[in-house]
Amino acid sequence: MPKQIRRSRFAVWLLLIMVLVMAFLLAWHKVEQEASSTALVVAGKRILDRANFYKQEWLLAGQPAQLNVHQKFIHYSAKGWPLPLHQTNKVDCGYWMDLLYQEQRVLGTLPKKINDNSTSSDFQCQYFYGNHEAILIGLVDDKFSVSVSFSSE
Repeated sequence: MPKQIRRSRFAVWLLLIMVLVMAFLLAWHKVEQEASSTALVVAGKRILDRANFYKQEWLLAGQPAQLNVHQKFIHYSAKGWPLPLHQTNKVDCGYWMDLLYQEQRVLGTLPKKINDNSTSSDFQCQYFYGNHEAILIGLVDDKFSVSVSFSSE
C-alpha cells in the first residue's frame, strides 16, 4: 500500500510540474511576441526621428538637392526628405535603411527580405524581419512615412 501511495504522489507532482512548465512556456511565447512588436515600433520611431534629423540638416544648409552629412552622401526630395538613392542615382532600399537606421537589427535580427516597390517618382521599401513582421518606409507624393506591419499570413 505505501508503494502505491508514493507512486500516486509522484504522478500528481509530475502532472503539476508539467502543467506549470506548459503555463510558463505559453506565457513566455506571449511575452516574446509583445517584445518583438514593441521593438519594431521603436525602430520605426527611430527611423522617423533620423529622417527628421536629415531634413533639419537640409533646411540649415539652404535646401540643396544633395548634401554630405557625417560622411553620408544624401539626395533630397523637393520637400527635404532623404531619398533612397545611392551616389549612382539608383534606388537602393538597403542604403535607405542604413541611412535611417544604421544598426538595422530589431531584437538582434537583420531584415530577412527587402522589397523595393518604388516607381519613377515614389519610393516604397519593405523590410521583413520574420514572423510576418515588417517595417515599411515610404516617400509617396513627397510625404514621408514609416509604418510597422504585422500580418497573420
